[in-house]
Amino acid sequence: MNDTNQTSAEQAIQDQLRRLKWMIPDAIRRMDEAAQCMLRRAQGAVKDTEALLADQPCSMSWVDFAEGDLRAAREAKAELAKLIEQQKMLEFFLRKD
Repeated sequence: MNDTNQTSAEQAIQDQLRRLKWMIPDAIRRMDEAAQCMLRRAQGAVKDTEALLADQPCSMSWVDFAEGDLRAAREAKAELAKLIEQQKMLEFFLRKD
């Protein structure tokens, strides 16, 4: 590999690492949003089941939404893991040279 190609590759890696510096915090925020959503849903579920146990009117719709909340959390987790893995790999390539 000549110096021009090596410099170009290093520059591309550096550029992607710079993008990852804002992409990873965004992915972490999405994880937090998913967790907060799940927390709100769980708190509502506790109130509804307490009402159910007390023979009072309640809603069971939280069960239907729980799957979507879990799916969003899993997708956010997978995206974050992918970005972190990419960051580690690119940092490794830079150290290799």
